[in-house]
This record gives sequence, structure tokens and C-alpha cells, in this order.
Amino acid sequence: MRKLFIHTKTTEKTGVVIEQGKIQEYVVDRPGVKVISGAIFCGKVIRVDHGLQAAFIDIGVGREVFLRKETIPWCEDEISSAVKVGEFLFVQGIKEAIGHKGAQVSADLTIPGLYVIYQPYGNKVSLSKKLGAESKEKLETAIRPLLGGMEGVIIRTAADVADLTVVEEELLLLKEQWEEIIKGNDKKTGLLWYEPLLPNQLMRRYPISSMEKVIVDDASVAQYLKKQFPTASANIEWKKNGSQEMPISINSLEEQITEPIVELDNGIQIVIDHTEAMTVIDVNSHKYKGKAFSNYQAFQVNKEAAEEIQRQIRLRNISGIIIIDFISMKDSSKEKHLLSEMKKLLKKDVVKTTVFGITRLGLLEMTRKRDWASPVSLLAEKRESSFTKETSVYRLERDLLEASSSEAEAYLVAVHPDLNDIKKQLLSEPISSKIPQELFVRQDSTIQSYQIELGGSLDMIRDAVQRRGYHVDNLF
Repeated sequence: MRKLFIHTKTTEKTGVVIEQGKIQEYVVDRPGVKVISGAIFCGKVIRVDHGLQAAFIDIGVGREVFLRKETIPWCEDEISSAVKVGEFLFVQGIKEAIGHKGAQVSADLTIPGLYVIYQPYGNKVSLSKKLGAESKEKLETAIRPLLGGMEGVIIRTAADVADLTVVEEELLLLKEQWEEIIKGNDKKTGLLWYEPLLPNQLMRRYPISSMEKVIVDDASVAQYLKKQFPTASANIEWKKNGSQEMPISINSLEEQITEPIVELDNGIQIVIDHTEAMTVIDVNSHKYKGKAFSNYQAFQVNKEAAEEIQRQIRLRNISGIIIIDFISMKDSSKEKHLLSEMKKLLKKDVVKTTVFGITRLGLLEMTRKRDWASPVSLLAEKRESSFTKETSVYRLERDLLEASSSEAEAYLVAVHPDLNDIKKQLLSEPISSKIPQELFVRQDSTIQSYQIELGGSLDMIRDAVQRRGYHVDNLF
């Protein structure tokens, strides 16, 4: 069972999913951030690429989106037989843009309900695998006559416990909603329909029956959810300070998920590194609290790490190619066991994941479908690489030696305390003894490495030091 915490009173809306007492997902709905996943647009075909068997569509968001042949229900041959340049068509966002990769859309549209998902061009009845044979037959028999033309429907697990009339009425309402969406909107690019990420899309992400409790911080939103999701109304609660029931605060959670290193209680360290092409996850055992590191122990370390890795993948919403470097195991049977364990853990994820196997180098290869934006991409800027302390000391030495030929009589230099501490280990003689200028060096923990702040006459530098109240050393 799971708990959902939905915070909508703040300008930036957030959602948290908790399972077995641990936070598994974090969703951010930020004003001004365009989210196309789930949204329906009227788009214009700008270009058809015969090699890629794909089309590039203008949907009015400033950047063309990508439509694959496989996502066009009526396309049975070459893509050119299904769409033409200049043609308008309805598409739905399925993947957000990331880096240099544009967003992806599908022409196989879906309008979600509680019990069914209506597909205007689906052309078939699909049923949840969790439905029993008897329920499948009963539901399909009732629903199929309500469809016509290319229409299709996906019958959800929740329909099993609902009254058949309610399920039928919902489908008819979704069909009416679709007609309203497209009415008079087939010749102009732009957004036609969008369901908010919070609270709506998050609520639909999981089966209603799996929600033990939904805690909302706004009374009006709680009432809205009870009307939208009547079968869950008994579990939806308004609590003014509901976030206090979470394991940690939102701000603390954000600090955790933007850190590339995850420390586990037993000394295992998981390092998460995002690149343009993939995400690499490394299991580091250098702090592991154990004695002899046997093959069995390596498996135990990997097994414990695997559970946290699947949580971090969901929590950070990592998508695309994922490579996991587990601790090396020489026993192939242990590798197979670990692979099986990882597949089992990833079944908890509602986002489609595919595990391909473990390579000869011991790297587990997997992919995860890209849907909503990763919270990390919204919360943190990319970290710029910085020079080591040792490099910074040598760079400062070069800068001052190159500046020694100037007419300045003195320099005021700010250095980070770490540089000041390490310089004696690195330099055989002080920099101040190698240049004709007098140095005034102050320590400043707010700068990253060093900064040559001022150069000029000796009197000018002394006056600046006195006016600013600096404590300086002349030897560096």
C-alpha cells in the first residue's frame, strides 16, 4: 500500500509517494515549466524523414516535436502514406524534451478515466492483465458495442470492482470530452487539452485500490479530488500541516536527490553520474563494514545496493540508458541471481523498464521510459568541474610570476583556507620570495580557490587593507 502527499498551497506544487515508509517518488509542478506529457495538441507536419520513418511536427511550443511511424495507428506502410507535409493532425505528448533531444508525441491518443482509457484511434479493446478471465469477458462484452469506427479503449484494473453501468457511463463521457476538445480546432497549431500534473496525473498513476491514504494540504483541492475520484474519497484527507507526517521535509528531500552520492547505513556508497548519453550508477564498497570480502559478500553488497538503486531511479525519475556498475562477482550463478533480483525490484515501477543483462565487464544494462521531467533537472544546475586544491596553488604561482613583470609594487590576494593549508606541502619556497612585488594575502572561505583582487602601489594596497579591515599575511 502507498501514501500520497500532495502540496498545492505553495506556488510550486509538489507530490510525494511513500511505500513501506520510504519516499519512492517526488513530483514537481513548477509554474512556467512547459510539460507536454499527456497533453493533446493540434500539430502541423513540417517535415517527413523517410530514413527515420518519422515526422517533425510544429505544435506551437517553439521547438518541433518528433512523431515516430510506430505511434501512428493508421500507418500500415511507409510513413509518407500516413502523413503529408502541411497536414494538420492531433498528437499527444509522450516524452519530454531532454538536453538536445526534442519532445516526442504520438498520434495514438488517450483520454484517461478512472476505469477506462478512451482511444479515439485505438481500434481495439485492451484489458488489464490483472483482470480475471470472467471479468474480462463481461467488460469487453459490455464495452465493445459502445465503440465505432477507429475507436478503442483500455479497460483498467479498477473496472473489476466498479458497477458495469458506471464503467459504461464513464466511457461515454470521455467520448463526449474528446468531441469537445477537437471541435473547430483542427486547422490551428497549439494546445487543445491538458490534465495538470498535480494532482490529477499523479492520482491516476497508480490503481486507486493501492492508495492507503492521500493527504492534501488544501481543503478545496481535497474536495475536488473526492469528486474526481469517488472510489478513493474515503482515503482522501485534508490536513493543514500534513507534510509533518512525511519522513523528511520537502527541502531536505530536494537536497538529498540533487546529491550525486548516496550513503547507505552499512557503508555502501552509490554514485550517480548523469551524462548526455546515459546515466552511470556505481556501487562503491570501500567503507563496507565487513571482514573478508568473499564472493558471497559481494553478492550481499550488490543485493542491498540494488534495492536502493531502484528507489533512486524512481525518486530522481532517471530515464533513458542506465548502466549500473555492481561489485565484481566471479560466480556466474550469483550474477544471474542478482539480475533476477533487479528485475523483481523494478516491477514496483509503473514506468516501463527493460533490463538487458550483465555484460562481461559486470555492468548491468537497462533502459527506462522517459515520461515526466526529472526533478533533478528542475532543482539543480549542472555542476561545473573545478580544479583541485593542488592545481589551484600551482595556478596561483604561475599567475603571480607572470604578473611580476608589471609595474605594480604590491598585490592583494584572497585565497581559500584550504589552499593556505596545503601550500607548504607543495611549494619548496614561498611565492612571495620569487617576485619583486610585496604580497598581501588574506583567507576567505567564500571563494572557491583564489582571486588576485588588487594590484598597484604599496601605499594603495596598504590603504585598501586598512580600510577594509583585512587580516593579511605577507608570506605565501
